[in-house]
Amino acid sequence: MVYAFSFAFGKKSSLMLILVISCTIVIDSTIVKFSTFIRSEFPTLTNVVIFVTISTIFTMCSIVLLRFAKKSNSKFGHKHELILKYSYTAISLTQCLIIGILVLNILQMVFLKSYSILLLFSAVYITHLSVLLFLVVMVFILVGWFRSNRNYIVMLYAISFSLLSLNILISLLYLIHQLSYALSSIRPYPIHLFLVMHPASQLTNSFNTTLDVLSLLSFVLAWIATAALLGHYRHRMGKIRYWMIISIPLVYFLFPFETYFANIFQRFMLDSSVIFGLSYVIVFSATKQVGGILFAMVFLTTSTIINRPKLRHSLIITAAGMAILFGSVEIDSLLYAVYPPYGLVTISFMPIGSYLLLTGIFVSATFVSQDAELRKEFYKSAESRLNLLRTIGVTEMEKELEKQVKFVQKRSRVSEKEEELHLEEQELHLEEENVKEILHDVLNELYHSRDNHTE
Repeated sequence: MVYAFSFAFGKKSSLMLILVISCTIVIDSTIVKFSTFIRSEFPTLTNVVIFVTISTIFTMCSIVLLRFAKKSNSKFGHKHELILKYSYTAISLTQCLIIGILVLNILQMVFLKSYSILLLFSAVYITHLSVLLFLVVMVFILVGWFRSNRNYIVMLYAISFSLLSLNILISLLYLIHQLSYALSSIRPYPIHLFLVMHPASQLTNSFNTTLDVLSLLSFVLAWIATAALLGHYRHRMGKIRYWMIISIPLVYFLFPFETYFANIFQRFMLDSSVIFGLSYVIVFSATKQVGGILFAMVFLTTSTIINRPKLRHSLIITAAGMAILFGSVEIDSLLYAVYPPYGLVTISFMPIGSYLLLTGIFVSATFVSQDAELRKEFYKSAESRLNLLRTIGVTEMEKELEKQVKFVQKRSRVSEKEEELHLEEQELHLEEENVKEILHDVLNELYHSRDNHTE
């Protein structure tokens, strides 16, 4: 059943999967905050059941996405095959390790009524380092495209993903630092009391502020690129209506940052802390996920106007990667190492999101670069969302042509050198023959001179 579903992706089914993953992430990253504000929580058994459920959803979604991605990544040139092969091997190994950690965690909670903090350390290192690997490759590719074709959309994405990479690196350092205060074995304990008793680090404020700034800048840059790519909707719905709709996710994301500037709800928070906290968690628990879905809509809507099935599938993969990656960069719940480890499933989605984003946009560019008729259609179309595909496709084609020209030139120089070497060898051979003849004449002359002298 999973195998059949994994290859039946369309716009609706992929959007449903993105929504399922986003809801799973919201639940996993919100329960700790919810329990903290209301100072109450589910029974331990219920919490374990919830954790097992979201871990199962993560496992099933990972299998579905990996199978679909592998099926969609058709054969290309040798270089492209190597990139896709190595990236698929890396993500397969990463996902197997993460699923193994989740299974061990669940088994420890079921049989030992506790879990080892070493499992969290392992998961943090595996998820964050693998994401950094995929994002660094992604940024490297985007920078290469931008250097060849000065497109500001490519530049915005390159800077956004660079800031996101820095965010993930600092998150890794923050998590490792914070988890070092945790006990070696985590046992059942009321979540809201655990957060109160958990020792606070002096670096907490610095880490939080830095991560907020990086998250804000990365989100805003990606939003600007999205607004530009969806600009054709301005003519369909009108400029005012378009900007009102496109600005809702941005305002929704930015609103929690008001504490840095106005803090307009401070009085209400002090007077009714429980009601305020509960309302705040319910309303603003999905800011990143909503933004990720908005960023994904660029590629999902573009896939509906593409008549090439393989390219359409690669765009769907890109959309899923964009939504999952931006929605899963959330470490607040995992910082406290509660029982069960809420937040672990959230960061576990990061590697698969970054992998889908990398391979999806790379394969899309490769398809466009190899299809001349498709590029002609893109040039004739006035759709703004095709600008990115046209740019990266043409740029990838130009880079491949440059490499082929350089290869031919290199082979030509090698051939010329081989020909020159062959001529030199012939000349050397002739010189050796001349030397032999001269030496032979000299020896003959000496021999005859000796004979004459003897006589």
